[in-house]
Amino acid sequence: MNVIIVGAGNLGSSLARKLSDLGHRITVIEKNPKLVSLLPRGRVDSGAMTIILRDGSTGPAMIEAGIADADVFIAATGKDSLNGLAAQRAKSIFRVEEVMTAVKDEGARTLYDSLGITTINKASIAADQLVALLGEEK
Repeated sequence: MNVIIVGAGNLGSSLARKLSDLGHRITVIEKNPKLVSLLPRGRVDSGAMTIILRDGSTGPAMIEAGIADADVFIAATGKDSLNGLAAQRAKSIFRVEEVMTAVKDEGARTLYDSLGITTINKASIAADQLVALLGEEK
């Protein structure tokens, strides 16, 4: 699969690494050069992972990243509003089939879900996993 990830912070870089391990072609759009350093240098140097140093919510950055050929678009910055803008643009303007975003705010989650954008809430997932682990200890 051809995957575009916006954001190279903890979530974005972890996703890029894991999806690259599975053999997917990864393009990361990140405007902060310091965050790009979290990505595995060997994969970037080999071309298995491409980095675009731009604001990932903009159309030109998405076009440069090859959004016309993207199978999946994931907005994984730390900002709900930026994630939502990027995800909506990928879904409605560029017609990417599978669009996902990380959100913190439940209101944003409801809105993006209604637009056909798959949302995840890291705090909710962590809480679910912790509860499941506690349930296993009984």
